Amino acid sequence: MNKNKKIILSFIFIVLSVLFSFFGFSNLKKIGSSYFNLSRENASLLEKKNKAEEKLKTLSQENNSKKSKLEVINSEINKFHIIKEKTSEIDSMNKEIRESLIAFRKNNFNEFYNTDNRKINNYKPLKGNYIEENLTEDDIKSNLTMIQFILNSYYNFDLNRNISKHNLKAYENLGIIDYLIDGDNYMLKSILLNDTSKISKLKEEKENILKEEEDFFSIYENIYGDKENIKILRSDKSSTLETLKPSEKKEDNNFKILNALCIDILNSSVNYLGNFKIISENGVNKLNILDDTIMSEENEKNKITVTYYNRISGDAYTLTEEKE
Repeated sequence: MNKNKKIILSFIFIVLSVLFSFFGFSNLKKIGSSYFNLSRENASLLEKKNKAEEKLKTLSQENNSKKSKLEVINSEINKFHIIKEKTSEIDSMNKEIRESLIAFRKNNFNEFYNTDNRKINNYKPLKGNYIEENLTEDDIKSNLTMIQFILNSYYNFDLNRNISKHNLKAYENLGIIDYLIDGDNYMLKSILLNDTSKISKLKEEKENILKEEEDFFSIYENIYGDKENIKILRSDKSSTLETLKPSEKKEDNNFKILNALCIDILNSSVNYLGNFKIISENGVNKLNILDDTIMSEENEKNKITVTYYNRISGDAYTLTEEKE
């Protein structure tokens, strides 16, 4: 009897164990399925989050780009107002550039020393630095003719070339002014308005060229000083030169050498020229035209000092040579 009870209880226990195992396994499957579903949902959410962040970043960049474009537009609008307010400044620049243009003077330099004269004096020429001594009559007359061509060559080539280059710069800047008035790129207009250094240099360059022109005319009048047309040539000199301080008038040895060369030709030709004479005062030999000294020679123990004068400008050019 007891043995049968034990068998029945064992059978019941086995059945319950099987039931409990079945239900446990079913629950385990459900739990696993839920876990995998949660993992997939979590991955999907993470992907959506990344996409959202990427889209936010893109929108932020687009927003910054639109802000930059808006700033540029506002800047352009502001520049338009600035340029509009600078109309008088543009007009002033336009006037300054036009006033910087230099007119070409008519080349009517037609003065010549008379080369038909025979020898009329018997002076001993001073010791020059550019012309050989003991020239023949033909050499002397040829040199006298050449003075005019030497001076005209400088005026027609060097000086007129400088004037042409200067005027070309001025016309280029007038083109800039036209763009400031009629152009439609206000950013470019603003840049051009902020860089007026080239325009300011035009005035200084003009003054330098006019000074160069005056130096040339002073040499011309120094060599042909008793001629009427020289005074006409120098009568229209720029008033700006009168206001230049002495320290601003740069010395130019090229003009002094040009003057000295022409005087040396006159010195070597003194015996064929009227109104020219050589005198001696206090041990100094001088070449005079009428009462004006244009060249002097001073002999000392160890050296000879020769000075060339520009009686128009007051400049002097001195050369010293050691004696052998």
